[in-house]
Amino acid sequence: MKKNCVILKWNPAISSYSMCRFLNDISWGEPESDWSIFQYDKVKAGDQFFMLKVGIGTCGIVAAGKITSDPEAGEDWSGRGRKVYYADYECSFMVNPETLPILESSVLEDNIPGFDWKSGHSGVVLDDEQAAVLNRLFDKYLNDNAAVFSDRLELIQKRDMDNDQLYIEDELLPELQMQNK
Repeated sequence: MKKNCVILKWNPAISSYSMCRFLNDISWGEPESDWSIFQYDKVKAGDQFFMLKVGIGTCGIVAAGKITSDPEAGEDWSGRGRKVYYADYECSFMVNPETLPILESSVLEDNIPGFDWKSGHSGVVLDDEQAAVLNRLFDKYLNDNAAVFSDRLELIQKRDMDNDQLYIEDELLPELQMQNK
């Protein structure tokens, strides 16, 4: 079964999911929750997602992982009474956009034109070509920043630093550590 690549857009200035809660999720690890899905008829459990921070400050990819449930109708997070669908998700990667490098929106715009990387609905599915480009860009981003991430994780593990900057699922660690050598 084909897996889709879903873009979850997040504007901390207007979202019920605050930057404080995002940083708390990084600190505690294993973050999981649900998110509004505009293209609910195209998204399913097992799909890949990237969370795109939009709005004020540094914007770009701040989290990645997988969708863990099919979308279901729920109460409108904004309180406007709209029909909204939500899917559960689980992060394998989260990064604080104010303290560490992220895959910025400007890079995404340059390499994947025709998609709104600054605003719009959350829970939108990329086409196959766009998804392939995004996955290559994300792999390059991880590779280019492997030393930074590895150093931060080492400091966090030694308790020389609070873990409010980076969360990487254990299965990604060996890959990053190998890239750092």
